[in-house]
Amino acid sequence: MKYMTKEWYETMQKTSFHLLLKVSKNAESFSEDYFRDLYKHEEKKWIELQKEVSEVKFEDIYPEVFHATYPDGTPLEESLFEEARKSYFEQREQARLDFNNRPEFNVGEEKKRFKQSFRSNVKHLKRSFPESILVKVADIRVLALGYASREVKQEISQFCKQNEKSIHSAMAAYQKQYRKQFKTEVPAFAEELNLHDCKVLSCRRTGNDVVMSLDNSGGFTNISTIRMKNCDVIKQDAPLHGAWCLYEEIYKSGERFEIHFLLDKNKLIDYIIIADNLEYQYA
Repeated sequence: MKYMTKEWYETMQKTSFHLLLKVSKNAESFSEDYFRDLYKHEEKKWIELQKEVSEVKFEDIYPEVFHATYPDGTPLEESLFEEARKSYFEQREQARLDFNNRPEFNVGEEKKRFKQSFRSNVKHLKRSFPESILVKVADIRVLALGYASREVKQEISQFCKQNEKSIHSAMAAYQKQYRKQFKTEVPAFAEELNLHDCKVLSCRRTGNDVVMSLDNSGGFTNISTIRMKNCDVIKQDAPLHGAWCLYEEIYKSGERFEIHFLLDKNKLIDYIIIADNLEYQYA
């Protein structure tokens, strides 16, 4: 990737720390008593929320009566309505199995989950913020519970907004480059190449082509298979099976196309190919 790089993606994960952060005068200095009281308060809120979630009925999430209309409120044609209705009830039955297999609400287990989440958040914050912010934090544990001094929140807000500006700047630069190189000759496959949140089931060579199979159930496309025609693999950091698709970039390469994929499989993966064309199958 030239614009939406691994570093760019990691920066994107550092744009929202400030959104739910609360200001507390007590966070200005270290206090073990304050931390313990705050931990108990937040733990109690977590347990109450999980108890409420456990009491939600399946029918409240997936009603027995199916309704579907166009965005303007007009009814769907009968054939489309029946197709949508069938799909809804198929999903509903699968969701019922998942719902019925949920573990029962247990206060002890929820306390363990809260502690694990809290410890993970402490580590994440230590990795995410520069030293210039961390040295101003009186107690990283308090910050992990969502509270900060006014000064620290202002510093974190500025940090996040600068990261967001950097993210948008890179995206705008890529769009400018994309428009410049393709002008009015955008390749037919390009408009549909949006694989975000699709999962790679397999990626294998077939003759001169590379065929990528996708689970698109969590994505924003109905592409299920991509055939990369006369494909040369330029870079592949790791096997793609089981990786989640994040972003793509497309460039001209003579009469061919250079396509960059950014994927995630416990670590970020760059996958770069040059191909004559891309062909899709849908499901």
